[in-house]
Amino acid sequence: MPNQLQNRVENYVGLLNQNIHAIQDELNQTQQLVESSEPGTVHLMAEQLTQAHLETQWVQVPRQYSHADYFLIAMDRFMQLDGVTGYSILLPVEKETVTLVMTNLNVPAAFAFEENKDQNGGAYFVELSTGERLFYWSLERKQIQFNARGIIDLLVGNFAKQHVTVEQNQIIATMLTEFGRYMERVFNYSVDFNLLETRDDDVYQLIQHAEPQGMLDKLFVLSADTDYFLQSIPNGAGVMLDDNTEVRIFFVNDANALGAQRWHFQVIDGRDQYSWLDILLKYDFIANWYLSETDTLEVSYDQLVFAVQTTQPTDIQSIFTAEQGTTPMLDEEVLAAKQAAEAQAKEAAEKAEREAQAATEKAEKEAQAAEAKAEAEAEAQSESETPEAAIDDSTVEPTEVTSETSDAETLEDSSESTVAAATSATSTSGKTFEEEIGEALNSSNNTPEG
Repeated sequence: MPNQLQNRVENYVGLLNQNIHAIQDELNQTQQLVESSEPGTVHLMAEQLTQAHLETQWVQVPRQYSHADYFLIAMDRFMQLDGVTGYSILLPVEKETVTLVMTNLNVPAAFAFEENKDQNGGAYFVELSTGERLFYWSLERKQIQFNARGIIDLLVGNFAKQHVTVEQNQIIATMLTEFGRYMERVFNYSVDFNLLETRDDDVYQLIQHAEPQGMLDKLFVLSADTDYFLQSIPNGAGVMLDDNTEVRIFFVNDANALGAQRWHFQVIDGRDQYSWLDILLKYDFIANWYLSETDTLEVSYDQLVFAVQTTQPTDIQSIFTAEQGTTPMLDEEVLAAKQAAEAQAKEAAEKAEREAQAATEKAEKEAQAAEAKAEAEAEAQSESETPEAAIDDSTVEPTEVTSETSDAETLEDSSESTVAAATSATSTSGKTFEEEIGEALNSSNNTPEG
């Protein structure tokens, strides 16, 4: 009889192994998606992962990439294989989600996929802050459809008015176009480029909402303020722009069309280089004319696929402020890392404050020492100069004799002169000092001889 405990444990292990195998299968697919250089393998893994549902009960995976994330991961892989540049992928450490941003753009913008929840599957490539849907992608049906209205509203009606340059907008347009071209070339995709098409022989189909009323007259008025001259052509008008590029706006008779006239645009440059979107981005007068006429006509797109033009806009500030990194972190790890960073920043600020205070105190002490030294030197200099000044006063400047000088002082001066003369005479006559004094006195009496 089997041991009941043994059976119980074996069943438990079996359930865990089933979950672990399911998890391992998805991990293997994900690894091939991001590592394989074979486009077919990347496409197959993307197709499987965007439909997979990892719903294990016994072994939980708390953080997983969504189907929408796998669409963007696959798009990034294909653009890498094709050499497309000009964008980056944001990788927050605290959750498994991916967002595409342009590396050079004057406005904040973020792009991601939104999974289509109806029976058709696929996903929409969306600019998150505006909610504009730019294209639809079905891996299963190998189909990409661009949304002319959404692209024009975002790049021409929004970004261009926020001072995004023509070159920056064209980088976005080029990324979209090259992605579509790659999928068309490598996997034989069906791609509706509509306004992104650059072939000269392509005639842009238009959705006509109403009969045109003076449409070409309005364009003629707008062109009058430019260096470009609108000319008449059969059933329409044309204008020659820079770089030998011609734009034609014309109709063909069609009883099934509104007003029996089916209108078209065409861009001809001889090199399959420029699209209708390029024209709108580069020439403001044509862009303003087109935007004013969208209630009458606009470049065609699949109106069923894009019956809903936008999704709910998202506040993208947190996307840019989230900590980025290639190593995933759990919530407590993120919190610990933030606390460590804050503590480090606080310590650095306190250290800088201490160093600044010490430098200030040192400077004050040095200034005080320098001031004391200067005062000491000045005092010493003053003391050394005072005696010399007194001597100079007694020897250089003569004593002023006034009328109030006493006779005694005069007599004293005279006596001093007499004594000086007598002293000088002693050295020459050999007489004693007393003898010379007596002679001097006798001579000063002026007594007449006998």
